[in-house]
Amino acid sequence: MNSFLALSATDFRSTFREPIFRGILAFPLLCFFIIRWGVPLLVEQFPIMAPYRLVLLMWGCLQSATMFGFIYGFLLLEEKEENLWQVIRVLPVSGIRLTFSRLLVGLVVSALVNFTLIHWGRIAQFPPSIEILLALQFSLGAPLIALWLGAMAKNRIEGLAQMKILNTLLISPGLIYFILHPAAHITGLVPTYWTFRSMEAGARLNQTGLTSFFVYYGIGCAFYALVLYLLNRRLQQSLV
Repeated sequence: MNSFLALSATDFRSTFREPIFRGILAFPLLCFFIIRWGVPLLVEQFPIMAPYRLVLLMWGCLQSATMFGFIYGFLLLEEKEENLWQVIRVLPVSGIRLTFSRLLVGLVVSALVNFTLIHWGRIAQFPPSIEILLALQFSLGAPLIALWLGAMAKNRIEGLAQMKILNTLLISPGLIYFILHPAAHITGLVPTYWTFRSMEAGARLNQTGLTSFFVYYGIGCAFYALVLYLLNRRLQQSLV
């Protein structure tokens, strides 16, 4: 446990080493201002945007996770380039436990940021338990992105290119709120689709009830668990 905490603390301090990372850490604060005050101003000026307030909240929560996933993914790529992972792997723990312990800080901080956006953003009203569950599931995007970059990219330059593609892919399920055609639901092949639908169901509990929420939420958790497992396997193989 002490090794896990020490590694997580070291990774967190490393985020302040690069100017670009320090700038990214300021993004959640900017995102909160956009959601809390920018969205109401936008809706006031353009009433046609009112039905899309929840979609903007989804975007804000996803981008919070994206930022932390980007940071930790690039730390993994930096270690891969410098062959540092071989040194880290000598710790007496399994690869999967080591990887997820290192991503724990990003997951927890992202969850706190997302809870702030959901609870104090005042876009929609959710029961406190639903707010916590939504904040946690949106934050699973952080380890997903970090593992994807670490497993799929060979270096940081390639990681930048893949980050753009991955970010577009993760936000693509939002199309279901703009393209009212059954074909848009093909984005259900992306884990964030189920998180978006969970938030939608959570905002409409009076009409849909808890069952609808937990169906979407359960599928989303299972989907994330599968993807994270597969990405971690790919990462461990690429670092051998």
